[in-house]
Amino acid sequence: MTLTGSALLLTAVFLTLALFIGAIVGLPLIRGRRWVTFAGRALVLVVLNAFVLLTAGIVFNDNYGFYSDWTDLHNSLFGSGAVSSISLHAGGSAGGAAGGGRATGSLGTGQAGRVLAYQVTGRRSGLRGQVLVTLPPGYHSPANATRRYPVIETFPGYPATPAQWFVNMNLGGFLRDAEQVDEIGPVITISPETEFPGGIDNECVNGLRGEPKVETWLTRDVPSWAERMYRVHAGRASWATLGMSAGAWCAAMAPMLHPAQYAAGIVMGGYFQPEFSNNYRPFGPDSPQAGRYDLIALAHRDPPPVALWIETSRGDPVSYPSSTQLLAAARAPLSIQAVELKHAGHRFGVWGALLPRALTWLGAHIPGFHPDDHAIERASKLGPTALGRG
Repeated sequence: MTLTGSALLLTAVFLTLALFIGAIVGLPLIRGRRWVTFAGRALVLVVLNAFVLLTAGIVFNDNYGFYSDWTDLHNSLFGSGAVSSISLHAGGSAGGAAGGGRATGSLGTGQAGRVLAYQVTGRRSGLRGQVLVTLPPGYHSPANATRRYPVIETFPGYPATPAQWFVNMNLGGFLRDAEQVDEIGPVITISPETEFPGGIDNECVNGLRGEPKVETWLTRDVPSWAERMYRVHAGRASWATLGMSAGAWCAAMAPMLHPAQYAAGIVMGGYFQPEFSNNYRPFGPDSPQAGRYDLIALAHRDPPPVALWIETSRGDPVSYPSSTQLLAAARAPLSIQAVELKHAGHRFGVWGALLPRALTWLGAHIPGFHPDDHAIERASKLGPTALGRG
């Protein structure tokens, strides 16, 4: 019996109903005032509620694919950690591929390495939202007064806030570890709000007929604001995206549609055509706008000169189908390195385990993120296709 599918769910529903009926019939028969009587009644209720929760968990897992199979569940519960994977490559070389903002607070002390919170108004999109920023150690040092830094722009899943990458995924800790062993250079992270209006899964797109221009906010307004606020490299070789789940779609869309701004994207559990919720339709499925966001067709028709690092799993129904289609369609100058897991679902634990590998790839193959300062300076002068190989 598989972990997902109707057989396990029907079995759990049947057992839960049987226990419910048994409780109705059996509880009145457990009489008396002794402690054994109370313990017996409590045990019946505990078992019944446990099966109710188990059934709800199976339904939840079927809908969202957190655990793909029994092996995946076992690895997660007992900490075996290692997930079997293979690395796939498609395309060519790696990367051959807002108005003013004011600080509204800090999730730390406001010093380098802490998370700074701003409210930013986009000049082009007209949207106003939160943007979180982290600065690398040494940013405020007088010795680095003229130094410019590469940027990772992050996108959360849905529903979530920009803080998801720091609260749930410990991005700051992984970056510090990678910097200390010279796998990546010091990085500024920019984490903008993506839900406009709040609670709506807009898939980071520009809607029609007065719908919010979220793509413009994320790929034009936020980078422009960051360049005015901080010492960031403006060259595309020093800009990359990072996302998971719905945010991974955004992290793929941004560089593929804006290769002049971004050289690379890290896509964890993502997909390559927008998947809107039932309560939001910013444009029709046959409209030119819908065609613009078909990244699989773009990879085949007019592949952009960017590099993507992709995580997907055979057991992830959210990610796997479109990821395999993208790999089949991709050709140079688009470059893709894909890690395909054999037993993994759609959840934080899977992505967190692979985040160090993804950051190492970024530092090794995208010149602007290399730990060598001279490589970063050279990257700022590179043209749109003159990036490192991977």
